[in-house]
Amino acid sequence: MDFDMVEGGLSKGWSNERIAKALKVGLSTLKRNFGPVLSARDVLPDRLELAIFSTTVRKAIEKGDMGAVRQLRQMIEEDSRRLSTRRFDDAQERAKVAARAKPMGKKEAAQMAAETAGGEGSLWGDDLTPGFSRPN
Repeated sequence: MDFDMVEGGLSKGWSNERIAKALKVGLSTLKRNFGPVLSARDVLPDRLELAIFSTTVRKAIEKGDMGAVRQLRQMIEEDSRRLSTRRFDDAQERAKVAARAKPMGKKEAAQMAAETAGGEGSLWGDDLTPGFSRPN
């Protein structure tokens, strides 16, 4: 069995069963021989993307390959688009969570009303402002 083929299948998002069928081995044999690799399933696509990016950078800088420079620019633009989309989605999610905040209870509402009573436009006027003394 080939380590690179297992990693390639995992990078493409294949299931363990599909990789085992492609290598013509049983699922238990695959798990026994490649257990640590199979457990790193989530990081392999990122590792592959990073390897491609570093190879492209090396070709662009060391060899001056203009095709690699163009590809590098595209990769950087795609990453920045993906990052801005993720930030926008996170901001929307935070707004949804804030909107679903716990409703205010009766005592909290009464406390809030007491703290804000006597503001501008209130019928109480200056009677509730601190330091006010009633003339007797």
